[in-house]
Amino acid sequence: MEPLGKKLQDARLKKKVSVEEASRVTKIRASRIHEIEAEDFSSFSSLAYAKGFLLIYGKYLDVDVTPYLDAFETSREVSVDGYSYLQDAPTTGPPPIVRRQPAKRPALLPFIIAVAVLVFGFYLVKLLLDIQRITPKQAAPGAVASATTSPSATPGGNIIAPRALPAEGAPASEARVTVAPTATPPPPAPAATEPEVRRAVAVNPQDRVAPNEITPAPSHRVQITPMRETFLRVTIEGQEEPAFNGWFDPADGPLTFRGPRVTIKVLERGAVQITKNGAALAVGDPDVIFE
Repeated sequence: MEPLGKKLQDARLKKKVSVEEASRVTKIRASRIHEIEAEDFSSFSSLAYAKGFLLIYGKYLDVDVTPYLDAFETSREVSVDGYSYLQDAPTTGPPPIVRRQPAKRPALLPFIIAVAVLVFGFYLVKLLLDIQRITPKQAAPGAVASATTSPSATPGGNIIAPRALPAEGAPASEARVTVAPTATPPPPAPAATEPEVRRAVAVNPQDRVAPNEITPAPSHRVQITPMRETFLRVTIEGQEEPAFNGWFDPADGPLTFRGPRVTIKVLERGAVQITKNGAALAVGDPDVIFE
């Protein structure tokens, strides 16, 4: 019998069909077609799988592959060889069970108690320090007694001894014999005298004039006469608001201003005529300033 692979290859070449064209029509990969023509069925998952591809490829090439299908028949007997989970269990006993003791975790309760004790102790010490700082300090009893029994000095410098008191149970005659020293009266304090206040008398009539008297600045009379319409603003020293601020027309007539210093802003200098105290304004006059 002619080999199956050779027979299929000759049929394909006779039809002048390439492996790629046969793979496209039969939906079989080209590598599988090469394996079928080489009769290498080792890469197939099972013989039944290879038998199906062989029938499809033979039908496409008009080749009868029926005589060759007997080689792809599998045994109908079911075997458990190769299936360990279907075989009988071994007779050996189960392995001994080793019990592992869980690792003891460190207890957190002692640590929490220690931290709480430390915090409480720190708070208690801080509270005691605050109480000592707030409470006023009391003087020692010995210092108070010495301060009360110390003799006081009189203005005259004499020291007065304290009067002795009779002891309890002593005879009355002994108490009468004890004589208390007489206190020396302090010397009279000198009477307070009112200090003498001397008043300055002016020697010359010129001395009676106040030296810091400020002489007021002289006031000047500035007259502005319009020659043609222009914008004019006049500000007098010592005044916050302008004395005049607007358009100035010859129909308005001349304007007169009085003040120590006058500041003038005019749109056109030749449109107005300015005089100071009835005379023509000199160039660079310090009392009339142009902006």
